[in-house]
Amino acid sequence: MKRLKLKIHHIVFKWYYKKSSDHFKERTFKKSVKNLIDNYEHAIFREKGLEEVIRNASKREQEMRTKISNLELKLRGVPQHVIDPLNKMFGTDLKGVSDQEQNN
Repeated sequence: MKRLKLKIHHIVFKWYYKKSSDHFKERTFKKSVKNLIDNYEHAIFREKGLEEVIRNASKREQEMRTKISNLELKLRGVPQHVIDPLNKMFGTDLKGVSDQEQNN
């Protein structure tokens, strides 16, 4: 009975089954379309998740670059009063060696 129902669907919805893959030909038209919709919604959900991961990773990378830049400036001994005008000019937040650290 199930096989007959599937054959009838293949005949009635011939245009659909001609374009669909073998995976969808194993199901009736309604179940096949529902499966397509579920696959589409899952793909959208997965894509949003990947975008969020990439966004978080790029934000984290920017934070790490800032930390590395600040550490490099401190290691080179660049005083903070030299960096302050650059911070104002470019809108950055770089940290150099403070006056207290230089005096120690």
